[in-house]
Amino acid sequence: MRPSTHSSVLRARRSHQQGLTLIELLIALAIFAVMAASMFVAFDNVQKAKEVTDRSSLRLKQYQSAFNRIAQDLQQIYPRPVRDENGDKEYALDYVEGAEFKFTRTGWSRSSFFTQHPRSELQRVFYYLEDGKLMRAYWRTLDRPVQDQPVRSVLLEGVSELRFKFIYKNLADSNDPVNGMHDEWPPTALRTSAPAGASLYPARQEQILPNAIEITVTTDDMGAIYRSFMVASGAEYVFK
Repeated sequence: MRPSTHSSVLRARRSHQQGLTLIELLIALAIFAVMAASMFVAFDNVQKAKEVTDRSSLRLKQYQSAFNRIAQDLQQIYPRPVRDENGDKEYALDYVEGAEFKFTRTGWSRSSFFTQHPRSELQRVFYYLEDGKLMRAYWRTLDRPVQDQPVRSVLLEGVSELRFKFIYKNLADSNDPVNGMHDEWPPTALRTSAPAGASLYPARQEQILPNAIEITVTTDDMGAIYRSFMVASGAEYVFK
């Protein structure tokens, strides 16, 4: 082979090995773009799924916290009437459908971080709805003075309806008009006059408690949620 011919072959080989053609480069870029887009879509889906899971987990914790508080309150209701800021007596448990639910509970700590003085183990609590929020409030004293303002806190947001039902069973008198389930407490029979044959009416009508309470909380995301709680002091005050 002549030197000139050998040189031409070497130059052709070097020219072929120098790089990609424009078409090859465009194809490589297209493949990279498709892979990058697929990875971005997958990452975005993972992020959205994580956000949904985090929101659901947080909401579940809110539900658990709210119903744990409700359970502690309702299970420890105590038959202690109180006097309001006007000096009028309130039932130990007082609820008219659609209004505030007020009751006295026991189990409050006798000491507080904010005060060095002992306080009562009883606490006056009430539940109500405010701007789509389930609110819990309590007074620092049972028979409250005019200047005593309740301490308020939000139990659960996104609540559209709050209802209570009260179950009472007089084991000694099946004809007692208070027997059964009631949408208000005290029932009308207790709020007005003493039923025939019930010697403890009306002297104790302000103290009588239901045996159990059913609460219905309707929320925007879960709909109606039902829970029932036994009243620990209720069984003690059923007529026997």
